Amino acid sequence: MTPTLRRDEPAGSARNSPIRNPRFRTLWVAGLLDDTIDWMLITAIPIFVYRMTESAMTTSVAFLIELAPGVLVGSLAGVAADRYDRKKLLLVCTLLHAALVSLLLPVTSGDQLWLVYVVIAGRAVCAQFVLTSKNALLPDLVEPGQSAAASNLVVLNSNLGRLGGSLLGGIVVAGGLRPVAAGSVIGLLLAAGVVSRIRRPERTPSIPEQAREPGTTVTAASTAASAPSAAGATPTDATPASGLGLMFRHWREGVAVITGDRRLRVSFLSAILCAIGQGLFVVLFVVFVATTLHGTDAEIGLLRSIQGIGGIAGGLALGFLGTRVHPKPLITWGALSFSGLALLIWNAPMVTTTLGVYVGLFAVVGLPGGVYYAGVLGMVQQRVPADHLGRALGSFYTAFNGAQAIGMALAGLLADRLGPVPLLNGQAVLYLAAGLLTLFALGARNTPEATAAVPGPSKDREPAAAASEPR
Repeated sequence: MTPTLRRDEPAGSARNSPIRNPRFRTLWVAGLLDDTIDWMLITAIPIFVYRMTESAMTTSVAFLIELAPGVLVGSLAGVAADRYDRKKLLLVCTLLHAALVSLLLPVTSGDQLWLVYVVIAGRAVCAQFVLTSKNALLPDLVEPGQSAAASNLVVLNSNLGRLGGSLLGGIVVAGGLRPVAAGSVIGLLLAAGVVSRIRRPERTPSIPEQAREPGTTVTAASTAASAPSAAGATPTDATPASGLGLMFRHWREGVAVITGDRRLRVSFLSAILCAIGQGLFVVLFVVFVATTLHGTDAEIGLLRSIQGIGGIAGGLALGFLGTRVHPKPLITWGALSFSGLALLIWNAPMVTTTLGVYVGLFAVVGLPGGVYYAGVLGMVQQRVPADHLGRALGSFYTAFNGAQAIGMALAGLLADRLGPVPLLNGQAVLYLAAGLLTLFALGARNTPEATAAVPGPSKDREPAAAASEPR
């Protein structure tokens, strides 16, 4: 079966927003619940660990354990999202997440810290599978032309969850980890109940039935009329595989989609640059507020959560604009605007350290940040064939998390020597480089991504319908 190629409409309006689609709206509500619980746990668990140990090093281990699964299983999650029913995968992983978090209910002291670390690792794996399967499920639930707007609304979920979940986690953890765990289990069970109510439209599924059968691989290349694969093989070269061999082949096919499309290659490189900057930020943000702004713990928490406001505003605006805004300008101007605001924030202490100024700046900087990542996800959604989408998303999350880990390592190695401000300025420069890369390589004109990518023999190949687009 040849995968459906998606074509986004050149114009749109609030009237065709995917939020009006009951199928997508169900997924959106489930995602909002899941993101809120995620942020509550991400905020509360490190606070609990620090309270029990009073060790910054021990607390940092919690962050690293949270990040590691995104690097190690990101591509595996993508392969699973393409091989199995995405709704069922989302439901099972959400329920497993709830079961893992329930293990935190008896934790009351630092003697049980090993169990906390086990749960952090397990729930991070579940969260990666949930994130990938949720995004891969989008094309099955929305109409042609709505995928970019749907991705924008999914980014809005993360910002809403960050604002509500971070504040909730900081408040509830004052009573210990048990109320955090209890509330999280209830929220995740509610999310699973909502996922179970998702209904797909009556149309050809995006995942070929043949691809789900052991020993059979159906790809965009193998179903096209005698088109060679990205690895240089013809469709008749496909041989049955099973187990790890089949998983590896599926992963390789997903990578071929990315490397075979110049827009995707540029977008991924841009995201990697930004991810390194994000890693610098995660480690140095607390140091900046505590030492440069002389902020209290409460003020650190306030500034950390307030960034969600700008992201929410951006998500609402993009959801309203719908298909009238396409990925290229979102990626380019999102990165460039974020860079300018970041330079202003990190160097403003030379003029003032008044908290109100930074509340406003941190609230605003969430807007271009959310716009940028909505653009990157929109590019992936529009240019990757539906039956390769999970693998492409898995590769994206693996690359992003790996680059973020590099940024964290650099911050840890250099912070004591250079101080937080020079390194945080490095974050701004990385976003500037990402924006300039997409500006010169892709352009910033609001033109649609008309054709999905299909693996082909040349890595520099452009889809015929898109090759003549102005840049």
